[in-house]
Amino acid sequence: MGARRLDNIAWYVDQSALDRDEPGLRHSFVASLATALDYIDPGLDPTWLMGSSAFAFRIFVNEVFCPSAMSIFDWSAILPASVEQAGFCCRYISRLWHEDDVEEARRSDAHSAIVQAIDRGVPAVVWDVADAEWGLIVGYDDARSYATLTCRGESSFLPFARLGRNGIDILSVAIPGERNGRQRQEVVRGSLRAAVGHAEQREWMDRPSYQDGPAAFDLWALLHQRWALIVERGRPERLPDDLPRFARFYAGHHYAARCYARDYLRAVADGDDHLIEAAAVFSDVAASLRPVWECGYRTLELGVEILDSLAEAIRDAGLAERRGIELIRLHLAEPSS
Repeated sequence: MGARRLDNIAWYVDQSALDRDEPGLRHSFVASLATALDYIDPGLDPTWLMGSSAFAFRIFVNEVFCPSAMSIFDWSAILPASVEQAGFCCRYISRLWHEDDVEEARRSDAHSAIVQAIDRGVPAVVWDVADAEWGLIVGYDDARSYATLTCRGESSFLPFARLGRNGIDILSVAIPGERNGRQRQEVVRGSLRAAVGHAEQREWMDRPSYQDGPAAFDLWALLHQRWALIVERGRPERLPDDLPRFARFYAGHHYAARCYARDYLRAVADGDDHLIEAAAVFSDVAASLRPVWECGYRTLELGVEILDSLAEAIRDAGLAERRGIELIRLHLAEPSS
């Protein structure tokens, strides 16, 4: 089989977002895809990728701030579609927990597809190359291991045998192919339909422990209220030590997404009154979430007033988002030109 590693591939960073003091690409699937696409076709527009994939409009929240929320959705429906919305065909191979009978066959198929992709200079977007996040396979060697790039931008390796069973034992491999020729209007309408579908909770989610769409804002706010109540009663020992880290994780993901939603809607409005107004509303959503991001969550014992104000900001963001989604619905109801 030989060995090969892609040259000069580095994790994609949206520097323009960082220069605005915004988080940039935070969801590890989209960030992995951005890195892959910018490598094979330099000049990526991260706003277009987040918007066209509809990840700019998604929100995932768990009842105890578990970071797993960011991966509790229908991968087979959403992940290859995200690649296709970005303008590329997609080879997608998966194996879920209940598909033990096809585990070896799917792993073999995925391995062959990954090697072929690397040989033609294309990274593979793969689940759980490290830390239960998406990352990239960027090479392979004769020692029976893949070269990987993690969502932290770190080079590592993954033994062939651990593909799809690296701790969170699901196989998910997305490989960009040739350009698919999708037209801009088709992509935009597809993304906006996906945004509405997510808001209507039509993208699978493992409820009731998790929530998505506007209902997720309500749960996210409630988590801060519960946190405040525990602090108020002087019982911070009842809070998990990793709560601040997970709260930062949520704030970064969801504030970043709404910044991209704001900018995407501005870019695709094309004079449409509903989308112009929707862009303004999503600007309000982002503005409401900015103090949540800026809070930093450095301690378990945040003041009660601070936690209550964050809950109010999140609730305000949810109310605005409901209005923004309604404006997108009204746009979609118009006859397309």
